[in-house]
Amino acid sequence: MKRFIMLLLLLFCTSTGYAQEDNSLLEKVESSARAWLKIVDSGDYKDSWENASPLFKGKTSEGAWIKSITAIRAPRGAITARYIATAGATKSLSGFPDGEYVVLQFYTTFGENGLALETITLAKTKDDTWQIADYEAK
Repeated sequence: MKRFIMLLLLLFCTSTGYAQEDNSLLEKVESSARAWLKIVDSGDYKDSWENASPLFKGKTSEGAWIKSITAIRAPRGAITARYIATAGATKSLSGFPDGEYVVLQFYTTFGENGLALETITLAKTKDDTWQIADYEAK
């Protein structure tokens, strides 16, 4: 019985440690995503491209990004609220080299065109920061 209690205690302590690590990771990633989205929300699309990861820049030219994000954002109007909906980590994503990625989804409301689902993919860099690798809004 004593062994069983010790095992349960060990499992509880271990799982709490993982939960704290997950929360810390989510805070870092969400902070990076929101900082980048703030640039997009301000309409400074050139700066948002410049602050994205090399993966993002390799996939989308600056001109193509500005054209596509303008088409996505202009009809929607100003952002009124943004709430995180889901978060998931992976080491493999279609169209990207293996690495460390986190995919965040936000429910975002806009003044002119209601609700959108924004999907932000972040990639971990060599210096342990998180940069935007992909953005999609529906």
